[in-house]
Amino acid sequence: MAEPEQVAKYLSEPYSRVLVPDPSGGYFAEILEFPGCFSQGDTPQEAIKNLEEAMAAWTDAALDAGQSIPAPAASRGYSGHVALRMPKSLHREAVRRAELDGVSLNQYLVAAIEARVAGETLADQIVARVGGHFVMRVTTQVDFAVNVAGAATGEILKPVGELVEADTGEYSVIDNLARREHQNA
Repeated sequence: MAEPEQVAKYLSEPYSRVLVPDPSGGYFAEILEFPGCFSQGDTPQEAIKNLEEAMAAWTDAALDAGQSIPAPAASRGYSGHVALRMPKSLHREAVRRAELDGVSLNQYLVAAIEARVAGETLADQIVARVGGHFVMRVTTQVDFAVNVAGAATGEILKPVGELVEADTGEYSVIDNLARREHQNA
């Protein structure tokens, strides 16, 4: 068993604690830097209290196993400098576009990365807000289309959720949205 002082030291560090309301009630909480360290509770306070207990147990188990404890994300140093390798053709095109925009290559690349990050953040927010509703509606429409198609051609109706060749593309989109929503939950 790890020393209580060691565990207390980690508990006092600024680790990323995330609290997410559960649509069915209660709250889910996790420490982002500690894989698998999560908890839940009926109230935000209970979820965080339970998370602190889970964090203590997680840290104790990791130290006992001789594993290193990750540093808090907030304390990691970010210099703002990145060494970037890219294909010559991409480098040439980026320089050309930066010149057309009248900015340095550095400014152009920062703006491009910023746009990508902002776009992904927006996409994550949209999926988190409407993803479940969209998946439910599309699933219903696809299931309905499978049954109507079967009935119209005189085929035996397929059980809801069973794939037929015509709807596999739509199903993969639904499956990807559902998987992404589950990961963001």
